[in-house]
Amino acid sequence: MHYRSLRTIVLALGLLALLAAAGGAAAQNDRRCFPETGFCIAGRIRTFWEQNGGLPVFGFPIGPQQAEVVEGQMFQSQWFERSRLELHPENVPPYDVLLGRLGADRLRQQDRDWRAFPTSDPEAGCRFFTETRHNICGSILASWRAHGLEFDGRAGTSEAESLALFGLPLSDTHSEISSDGHNYVVQWFERARFELHPENAPPYDILLGLLGAELRSIAQLPTPTPTPTATPTPTATREPRDRPRPRPRPTVTPPPRPTSTPQPRATLPPYP
Repeated sequence: MHYRSLRTIVLALGLLALLAAAGGAAAQNDRRCFPETGFCIAGRIRTFWEQNGGLPVFGFPIGPQQAEVVEGQMFQSQWFERSRLELHPENVPPYDVLLGRLGADRLRQQDRDWRAFPTSDPEAGCRFFTETRHNICGSILASWRAHGLEFDGRAGTSEAESLALFGLPLSDTHSEISSDGHNYVVQWFERARFELHPENAPPYDILLGLLGAELRSIAQLPTPTPTPTATPTPTATREPRDRPRPRPRPTVTPPPRPTSTPQPRATLPPYP
């Protein structure tokens, strides 16, 4: 009887070990790694990344999935070249993965207030948003409408899905110098920065700025250590020595010269 119980325990432990190994192998198989940056994506973040745009929308991963404080709360998140994906298991899918507002965050990092951008009025052929008083027009509007988070399982991208991916426009199109030192026509959104690249053939003439890389590179710059100022060594002050006072020389009083008594002149006799 004792032998059977021992055998049952051994078999159960072996089964648990096999299940653990299978689970570990499945976890390894779930990973997708990128030699370009040396980081991997897995699980819900990988699924979200692949279903909602992949490289053109999010870019390569530039860090591991890890716990991070976001707006005062701790979440599992992972940084990408163009975005930051956050796991929110308290929400039902597809809202269990949310995107960071990197457009607004990057402007804030640059000490720029999006409310200071010039606003506009509705224009023909454009999509005007009363919430921010900005238009999306032309090729940027076409690209904005072509991408979005998959919500309803229907073909095509709805405006709600595009809004969920990129957010509202925070500016109209304007020219500015980007982080690579070149001048581009850009438009800022809550979660993205669209850039016009006429030097590229479509569809690569519209690119998304590398906001994730920009935010991470600035945040990880080492804080310069101030050079300590050398404190000058105080020069020892010599104690004043008492100089010997010169001895007064004795005043030599010259002996009085004898006063000569003038001899009386001879009086000449008057001329006859």
